[in-house]
Amino acid sequence: MIHIVIPVHNRKELTRQCLACLAEQTYRNFSAIVVDDGSTDGTAEMIKREFPETIILTGDGNLWWTEATNWGVRYAQKNPVAGEANFVLTLNDDTIIKPDYLANMLSAYERHKPCLIGSVSVDVDNPDKLEFAGNTFDPYFAGGKALVGKFSHSYKELVRQKEYVSSDALPGRGTLIPMDVFDKVGLYDTEHFAHYMSDFEFSVRAKKAGYELIVDTKCLVYEFTRDTGIFLNQKVSWNDFIKSFTSIKSPTNLKVRYHFAITHSKTKIVYFLFDVSRICAGFLRRKLRPM
Repeated sequence: MIHIVIPVHNRKELTRQCLACLAEQTYRNFSAIVVDDGSTDGTAEMIKREFPETIILTGDGNLWWTEATNWGVRYAQKNPVAGEANFVLTLNDDTIIKPDYLANMLSAYERHKPCLIGSVSVDVDNPDKLEFAGNTFDPYFAGGKALVGKFSHSYKELVRQKEYVSSDALPGRGTLIPMDVFDKVGLYDTEHFAHYMSDFEFSVRAKKAGYELIVDTKCLVYEFTRDTGIFLNQKVSWNDFIKSFTSIKSPTNLKVRYHFAITHSKTKIVYFLFDVSRICAGFLRRKLRPM
């Protein structure tokens, strides 16, 4: 049984597309749990009308990604299917998946268990452009990197070289998690990672607990990158860059980066300083890049 947890907030059309993809899955033993965190655009009404089998949990707009996901996980923990292996699949609404996606996820799990299965991400507007294919984590000097460059940012090249990739962390955009992982490592850390990095931090804890992190090339999500809100590869103003250090919506929030460094790095403050230096250097490179 796969309990699919999808946090949403005021993106009705994206949510509709995501749930429509679930309705077409060849593997049918799943439940969709949408955590609607205070949407005011008619998202809940649309779901009730068009996808009546979907479970809707309603927040007040203050859950953000992490606690919204925890709500879905807790619901799944309280409502397991007896006599079956139970999984949680975390999925964002800004994704499209093909009908064999769930079947491929379970097949990959059977080949690599005990493990978490992550998805390859590509740009929905350019399906050969890799957005995620695993990453490395350097616990000393924040030198970890995404592995997309190893495959020339090309999904075709990734498939040519690999059937799967072992990763040091996984994002929440399409990760299959056996239910017992939550019993061993806990839920997502709402206190320190309210919106960004809680998915990566959770997967790092899972790996420390002995679970392999696998990115299977057949497990593919098409990502609406223009709707993610992430600007790490875009040019932004000096003012926006400074604000990103304190914004809850930013992956470069300094409190978030600090807590990750203190919790999971070997060098603590040294790691944090290298991490911040890397972020600043990346911003300067983009700022000075010719148009």
